[in-house]
Amino acid sequence: MKKLATTLCCGLFLCAAATQGFAQDGRKEVNVPRVDPAAVVIDGQMTEAEWQTAAQANLITATGYEFWANKYYRESLTEPDYDEWYARMLWAEDTLYVFVHIDEIVNDSTNLYWNGKFTGDQLFVSLSSRLGVDLEGNYDGNPYAAPEGPYHFFILGDQVTLNGGDPTGIPDAYQCSEADTLPVVFEASAIARWATFIDVANGVWNVEMAIYHPNVTAQSSIGFNLGGSTGSTQSQEQFGDAYAYYTWQPNVPDDPYATPNIPEAQDPGFYNLVNSSYWAVLNFTPGGNEVYVRKEVDVPVADPAAVVIDGQMTEAEWQTAAQANLITATGYEFWANKYYRESLTEPDYDEWYARMLWAEDTLYVFVHIDEIVNDSTNLYWNGKFTGDQLFVSLSSRLGVDLEGNYDGNPYAAPEGPYHFFILGDQVTLNGGDPTGIPDAYQCSEADTLPVVFEASAIARWATFIDVANGVWNVEMAIYHPNVTAQSSIGFNLGGSTGSTQSQEQFGDAYAYYTWQPNVPDDPYATPNIPEAQDPGFYNLVNSDYWALLNFLSGEIVGVEQRDADAAVPARFLLSQNYPNPFNPSTTIRFELTKNSPVTLKVYNAVGQLVATLLEARPFAPGRYTVNWNAGDLTSGVYFYKLEAAGVVQSKKMTLVK
Repeated sequence: MKKLATTLCCGLFLCAAATQGFAQDGRKEVNVPRVDPAAVVIDGQMTEAEWQTAAQANLITATGYEFWANKYYRESLTEPDYDEWYARMLWAEDTLYVFVHIDEIVNDSTNLYWNGKFTGDQLFVSLSSRLGVDLEGNYDGNPYAAPEGPYHFFILGDQVTLNGGDPTGIPDAYQCSEADTLPVVFEASAIARWATFIDVANGVWNVEMAIYHPNVTAQSSIGFNLGGSTGSTQSQEQFGDAYAYYTWQPNVPDDPYATPNIPEAQDPGFYNLVNSSYWAVLNFTPGGNEVYVRKEVDVPVADPAAVVIDGQMTEAEWQTAAQANLITATGYEFWANKYYRESLTEPDYDEWYARMLWAEDTLYVFVHIDEIVNDSTNLYWNGKFTGDQLFVSLSSRLGVDLEGNYDGNPYAAPEGPYHFFILGDQVTLNGGDPTGIPDAYQCSEADTLPVVFEASAIARWATFIDVANGVWNVEMAIYHPNVTAQSSIGFNLGGSTGSTQSQEQFGDAYAYYTWQPNVPDDPYATPNIPEAQDPGFYNLVNSDYWALLNFLSGEIVGVEQRDADAAVPARFLLSQNYPNPFNPSTTIRFELTKNSPVTLKVYNAVGQLVATLLEARPFAPGRYTVNWNAGDLTSGVYFYKLEAAGVVQSKKMTLVK
């Protein structure tokens, strides 16, 4: 069902405002298993065996609630009027499969009832790979943002639509031609297939969907939410209003009418229709048959006021940044082509590394290149595809490759896949040359003509160049709508090296290299991958092997559930951190015997709070690990305190630098 929708935006670059501040307790994360698409029949029935091991969203079950609802007039209700409300999720390349099962209690207070938008029972299925961007706030489902999102399907009975099938005005930020000033009917069938099963007598409503999304692929992730409303003929007759919003995320576990403790708490419908800050994250787990596993790099958050884009890495924040070490004194993560220079035994660099940080909607990248200044090479820029080049590549469409035109794919920015093409102090998209726009990315007649895409529309940068010593620094702040806490994007680095000598002797000064893929510590070895080609292919055409940048929330390096299939722990336990002493990272483990909000904080020796790792974040029974980086703290004794299920425990740890 692969369908690459055009990017609706101003100048093809998304101009929507950044999202509001993210909840301190973090997004719920769900691991979604891979499935053979031939094994799933879209028929409104969950009969295939594959669904038994699918990811789960259990809004209402016999054992509890992950559900926030509004009563609307029916104050006598003590719990939502459902026997069950759950969803299951699977994935195949570029497709998310979702099965929703809703079982209303058939009685006097409710019944399955559809009477048009915003009256009666509704279902919202929401997706986004732009988690740094909220919906427009028009309660229209944001269909102009599909398929990347944020947007939602608006489902009434057997009618699966975008905005109820109504014509939708396109906000300025998503317009790319004069025609977009007029309302448009966006068809759900352009990006999804579905089937429903409805049994009104028993209150059962099933919706099964196969949804195209360009970022659904192994190791990738998207934002996801479920919600809607419940109503009845009785409510309509009595109150003239049959519409009670509910949402999966956010919620207070097992207290469905309680308002979550979040700064902008509003009606539950707000969190499906306007705000995506609290949507869950679906992580697409590999199926075990992947030829190559992407390298994953955890990127810490930075205060944007603390990073000065000046071509120098002098700020303290860079010391704890994520690392991409292509060439260092200790080894290589680097695949290069010699091009005529067969006498080379290793790449002609002293160092080649990058550092990465993030702030809301912005990726910071610092690249340091130090060539060995000798007869075989020198810093040499003589236009595109001659001499030294640098490619910085990004994508939140990891199910989609570049067009293969070696033009950098700038028409796909800012989502990607695309790359910056950098020569010396010139940071460009396609060298600043006019670029023809492929059919898949055209959204108006004007797009049939070549366009110059300006790097300055999505990035700021500074360079530092010392030709005498072969040093070339490039520092960038890059806008990307999926850079936010707990999200991720594909990322790669590469380029070419050349010299005046190569140009004079061979008429060719262009030797491609790439960060990913590579054979560790063997920079001229071809990786064992099916379509192995020149290194440049993996920056300029193919994104299957790009690394994945995971954006960490605050000081938390990660929270993982261990032994997810093991029995529920017999007791509440806070373990000693490991390693201890540590520098600068350590792991804290805890075990829960029942559902509970968890708070985990770190204090210094005089009792001052120095880090909040978890703040009333809901957890199910199980065993968990929290990784913490204390890189910005001084050596000394610290205490970590865990509060959960009415129990408080603390332990001592020592940071030694």
